[in-house]
Amino acid sequence: MLFSLRLLPIVAVSVSAVVIPSPPGEYDVFYHTAKMAEKARADPFDPKHGPRAVMTSVFAPTHCKVDLKKIDYLPPATAEYYSHLYGAYGLPNGSLQSISFQACPEPPKGHHLQFPVVIFSPGLGTTRLFYNAIAQAVASAGYIVVSIDHPYDTEFLEFPDGSVVTAANISDAQVPLDVATRAGDVSFVLDQLSTKAGVAALLPGTGAAGLKTRRVAAYGHSVGGAAIAEAMHLDRRIVVGANLDGSMFGPVVQHGLRGPFLLFGHENKTQTTDPTWADFWSNLRGWRLELELAKAQHYTFSDLPFLLKLLGLPVQKVLAIQTMVGTLDGLKAFEIVHRTVVAFLGFGLPQAPPSSLQEVISQYSEISVFARGK
Repeated sequence: MLFSLRLLPIVAVSVSAVVIPSPPGEYDVFYHTAKMAEKARADPFDPKHGPRAVMTSVFAPTHCKVDLKKIDYLPPATAEYYSHLYGAYGLPNGSLQSISFQACPEPPKGHHLQFPVVIFSPGLGTTRLFYNAIAQAVASAGYIVVSIDHPYDTEFLEFPDGSVVTAANISDAQVPLDVATRAGDVSFVLDQLSTKAGVAALLPGTGAAGLKTRRVAAYGHSVGGAAIAEAMHLDRRIVVGANLDGSMFGPVVQHGLRGPFLLFGHENKTQTTDPTWADFWSNLRGWRLELELAKAQHYTFSDLPFLLKLLGLPVQKVLAIQTMVGTLDGLKAFEIVHRTVVAFLGFGLPQAPPSSLQEVISQYSEISVFARGK
């Protein structure tokens, strides 16, 4: 399912500048982006079969000793692309350009570089940037979160040199190839984070020889969740995984996993409605949990409902938007998603006692436990 407002006429309203609130965790967060190119691997979706290159963002916890810096939620060309695309269908002009967030301009150093690494992969066609607020919130709890944009999959991918790669219109038949390619991207990024050069690109100025990548966690949304499961199957460094609302693809469905894994679906997305989840669940051999979120739809698991709430756009008056983000309040949706992810990561790595995850689940009547196993 692509992230798109093309058929979503939004009631015209004026839009003021919006700064996303500071993340809720105990840490400030450093933010940086970098291109990472794997010269030895050809991109299967590139018509010229050039080397695979991904864009990454890092959200790294720190205690900032200087003033926070305001950063545009989307870089200029990306914001212009989506503003033009969505503006024709009712999104108020300048909405996306009006959004910013705050981050520490100085990279973490010393013991802050010892935090666990967490990899994130977004939904099919959806830029990693539409999950920035959730990633920053997870990082503020004490995780170095690295999100990945996958070229020829992401609708509009802007590189630092100004070059752009747009989506290759991946067909249903090509989704398993996309999942396998994404899984390769995840392992490649982990390889880079293990080197001094890779860390220098993503965390400039730290001088670190590498991050802690022998035991990492990963989560993804939609096809990104399927890719994370496949990456976990292929790469032993990934010991904890979560799939937010994505159907499963690839060999991992039949092979299963040994490590802790979370399935978190929108209302009525469960093993009973998605046979790929049922097949996958039956082959899981480790701790596992399946949750269902009431009043939610597919893009409740992105920043979208949160952003629309902050912008003050009348989501509840537009039925088409509800089919994307559901009727759950945007602020509560954001809170539930990031708190559940943080609690699960804390349990799985482990950084927190198992009771922390159960405490979060019990605080929200919208969360139902559909299945669990050990």
